[in-house]
Amino acid sequence: MNRKSKFFLGSCLIVAAVATLIYTAVQETSAYFLTMEEYAAAASEHNGKSLRLAGRVTSDSVDWNPTSLDLAFEMEPIPPREGVHEDRAVVNLSPDAVRVLRVRYNGILPDMFAEGRDVIVEGTVANGVMEADTLLTTCPSKYEAELEPDEVPSDVVAPSNTTL
Repeated sequence: MNRKSKFFLGSCLIVAAVATLIYTAVQETSAYFLTMEEYAAAASEHNGKSLRLAGRVTSDSVDWNPTSLDLAFEMEPIPPREGVHEDRAVVNLSPDAVRVLRVRYNGILPDMFAEGRDVIVEGTVANGVMEADTLLTTCPSKYEAELEPDEVPSDVVAPSNTTL
Protein backbone atom coordinates (compact mmCIF):
# COMPACT_ATOMS: atom_id res chain seq x y z
CA MET A 1 0.00 0.00 0.00
CA ASN A 2 1.48 3.32 -1.01
CA ARG A 3 1.69 6.47 1.10
CA LYS A 4 -1.33 8.23 -0.52
CA SER A 5 -3.60 5.25 0.10
CA LYS A 6 -2.59 5.08 3.76
CA PHE A 7 -3.21 8.81 4.19
CA PHE A 8 -6.64 8.55 2.50
CA LEU A 9 -7.65 5.53 4.60
CA GLY A 10 -6.52 7.23 7.82
CA SER A 11 -8.42 10.42 6.91
CA CYS A 12 -11.59 8.41 6.22
CA LEU A 13 -11.31 6.66 9.59
CA ILE A 14 -10.90 9.98 11.42
CA VAL A 15 -13.88 11.54 9.61
CA ALA A 16 -16.02 8.45 10.34
CA ALA A 17 -15.05 8.53 14.04
CA VAL A 18 -15.87 12.25 14.34
CA ALA A 19 -19.21 11.76 12.54
CA THR A 20 -20.10 8.87 14.87
CA LEU A 21 -19.27 10.96 17.95
CA ILE A 22 -21.39 13.87 16.72
CA TYR A 23 -24.32 11.58 15.87
CA THR A 24 -24.32 9.83 19.25
CA ALA A 25 -23.98 13.13 21.14
CA VAL A 26 -26.98 14.59 19.32
CA GLN A 27 -29.05 11.45 19.92
CA GLU A 28 -28.26 11.41 23.65
CA THR A 29 -28.97 15.08 24.27
CA SER A 30 -32.01 15.58 22.06
CA ALA A 31 -35.38 15.78 23.79
CA TYR A 32 -38.87 16.46 22.55
CA PHE A 33 -40.32 19.67 24.02
CA LEU A 34 -43.98 19.11 24.84
CA THR A 35 -46.69 20.75 26.85
CA MET A 36 -48.63 18.59 29.28
CA GLU A 37 -51.62 18.64 26.89
CA GLU A 38 -49.48 17.29 24.05
CA TYR A 39 -48.00 14.63 26.31
CA ALA A 40 -51.43 13.61 27.66
CA ALA A 41 -52.85 13.23 24.16
CA ALA A 42 -50.38 10.42 23.40
CA ALA A 43 -48.73 9.44 26.70
CA SER A 44 -48.00 5.84 25.71
CA GLU A 45 -46.04 6.93 22.61
CA HIS A 46 -43.50 8.80 24.75
CA ASN A 47 -42.76 5.98 27.20
CA GLY A 48 -38.98 5.62 27.59
CA LYS A 49 -38.07 8.64 25.42
CA SER A 50 -36.18 11.72 26.53
CA LEU A 51 -38.68 14.50 27.04
CA ARG A 52 -38.81 18.12 28.11
CA LEU A 53 -42.25 18.85 29.54
CA ALA A 54 -43.81 22.19 30.47
CA GLY A 55 -46.53 22.14 33.11
CA ARG A 56 -47.66 23.47 36.46
CA VAL A 57 -46.97 21.98 39.90
CA THR A 58 -50.25 20.63 41.27
CA SER A 59 -51.39 21.98 44.64
CA ASP A 60 -50.85 19.73 47.68
CA SER A 61 -48.63 17.31 45.74
CA VAL A 62 -45.09 18.34 46.72
CA ASP A 63 -43.08 15.87 48.82
CA TRP A 64 -39.58 17.29 49.53
CA ASN A 65 -36.91 15.58 51.61
CA PRO A 66 -34.08 18.09 52.22
CA THR A 67 -31.68 15.51 53.68
CA SER A 68 -31.70 13.19 50.66
CA LEU A 69 -32.64 15.94 48.14
CA ASP A 70 -35.52 13.78 46.89
CA LEU A 71 -38.48 15.63 45.40
CA ALA A 72 -41.74 14.17 44.21
CA PHE A 73 -44.66 16.15 42.86
CA GLU A 74 -47.44 16.04 40.33
CA MET A 75 -47.55 18.18 37.21
CA GLU A 76 -50.68 19.33 35.37
CA PRO A 77 -51.30 21.37 32.21
CA ILE A 78 -50.81 25.14 32.38
CA PRO A 79 -54.23 26.75 32.01
CA PRO A 80 -54.50 29.54 29.42
CA ARG A 81 -54.38 33.06 30.82
CA GLU A 82 -57.63 34.96 30.68
CA GLY A 83 -57.76 37.96 28.37
CA VAL A 84 -54.45 37.13 26.73
CA HIS A 85 -54.16 35.75 23.23
CA GLU A 86 -51.81 32.80 23.17
CA ASP A 87 -50.63 30.99 20.08
CA ARG A 88 -50.94 27.51 21.57
CA ALA A 89 -52.13 24.52 19.68
CA VAL A 90 -55.50 23.27 20.84
CA VAL A 91 -55.24 19.67 21.92
CA ASN A 92 -58.52 17.84 22.36
CA LEU A 93 -57.95 15.30 25.09
CA SER A 94 -60.00 12.17 25.31
CA PRO A 95 -61.91 11.66 28.58
CA ASP A 96 -59.53 8.86 29.63
CA ALA A 97 -56.34 10.86 28.91
CA VAL A 98 -53.82 11.25 31.73
CA ARG A 99 -54.05 14.88 32.87
CA VAL A 100 -51.58 14.69 35.77
CA LEU A 101 -48.05 13.27 35.65
CA ARG A 102 -46.07 12.17 38.71
CA VAL A 103 -42.49 13.54 38.71
CA ARG A 104 -39.50 12.37 40.75
CA TYR A 105 -36.33 14.42 40.95
CA ASN A 106 -33.15 14.21 43.00
CA GLY A 107 -31.07 17.35 43.30
CA ILE A 108 -31.00 20.89 44.55
CA LEU A 109 -34.42 22.46 44.71
CA PRO A 110 -34.69 25.62 42.55
CA ASP A 111 -35.30 28.78 44.62
CA MET A 112 -38.58 29.62 42.92
CA PHE A 113 -40.05 26.11 43.05
CA ALA A 114 -43.50 26.09 44.68
CA GLU A 115 -46.98 24.69 44.28
CA GLY A 116 -48.84 26.37 41.45
CA ARG A 117 -45.58 27.43 39.75
CA ASP A 118 -44.91 26.69 36.10
CA VAL A 119 -42.00 24.28 35.64
CA ILE A 120 -40.06 22.58 32.88
CA VAL A 121 -38.72 19.09 33.58
CA GLU A 122 -36.32 17.04 31.49
CA GLY A 123 -36.01 13.29 31.78
CA THR A 124 -37.67 10.05 30.76
CA VAL A 125 -41.12 8.72 31.49
CA ALA A 126 -41.47 5.12 32.62
CA ASN A 127 -44.72 3.55 33.83
CA GLY A 128 -46.44 6.93 34.13
CA VAL A 129 -43.69 8.53 36.26
CA MET A 130 -41.24 11.13 34.97
CA GLU A 131 -37.71 10.51 36.26
CA ALA A 132 -36.41 14.06 35.93
CA ASP A 133 -32.73 14.85 35.43
CA THR A 134 -33.30 18.61 35.25
CA LEU A 135 -35.89 20.82 36.93
CA LEU A 136 -36.37 24.43 35.85
CA THR A 137 -38.83 26.96 37.21
CA THR A 138 -40.24 29.79 35.19
CA CYS A 139 -40.38 33.37 36.35
CA PRO A 140 -43.77 34.93 36.92
CA SER A 141 -44.79 36.67 33.73
CA LYS A 142 -47.06 39.18 35.44
CA TYR A 143 -45.40 42.52 36.00
CA GLU A 144 -46.55 44.44 39.04
CA ALA A 145 -45.53 48.07 39.20
CA GLU A 146 -44.10 49.43 42.42
CA LEU A 147 -46.71 51.28 44.47
CA GLU A 148 -46.39 54.96 45.26
CA PRO A 149 -46.19 55.78 49.01
CA ASP A 150 -49.78 57.09 49.09
CA GLU A 151 -51.05 53.89 47.37
CA VAL A 152 -49.63 51.43 49.93
CA PRO A 153 -52.43 49.76 51.94
CA SER A 154 -52.57 50.81 55.60
CA ASP A 155 -52.06 47.22 56.87
CA VAL A 156 -48.63 46.95 55.17
CA VAL A 157 -45.70 48.00 57.34
CA ALA A 158 -42.92 49.68 55.40
CA PRO A 159 -39.33 48.86 56.44
CA SER A 160 -37.61 51.64 58.36
CA ASN A 161 -34.42 53.17 57.09
CA THR A 162 -32.92 53.61 60.55
CA THR A 163 -29.56 52.15 61.37
CA LEU A 164 -28.32 50.93 64.70
